[in-house]
Amino acid sequence: MANALVKQTNSAQSSPLKAVEGRHIPKGLAEIKALMSDRTRTPGYVFNAVLNDQQRKIVCIAAGLKQRHVEMSFYKFNIQERDAVRKGILALQNIVAAFTDANVLARENFERTPPKFDVVPQLVEQSKTDAQAN
Repeated sequence: MANALVKQTNSAQSSPLKAVEGRHIPKGLAEIKALMSDRTRTPGYVFNAVLNDQQRKIVCIAAGLKQRHVEMSFYKFNIQERDAVRKGILALQNIVAAFTDANVLARENFERTPPKFDVVPQLVEQSKTDAQAN
């Protein structure tokens, strides 16, 4: 039986291998790959090339940096300043998430007259802790 298997393997025709020189990448896919390249997927690229002056200023304020940082290249920031930028962006993200979760980002919500009562942050925190205690 082993001889039969060897004979079948030897007698089977193998398909010839073809060399693949290169494959065609569609233009759209090439553009997407260029946008997603390692060069453009860095915080420095986004800070320097994508954000405008106002957005860089907002990020720097959220990070607790000075006005001079707005005009500086991200790559001239030291490690602590870069980490402050990261933390500032995350803080801004949390603020946006709070407004989004409350479903109040629509323009008409900001144009309405104020409610008849003011929400006092200390009372809100106290009510949260009271609810958790019960």
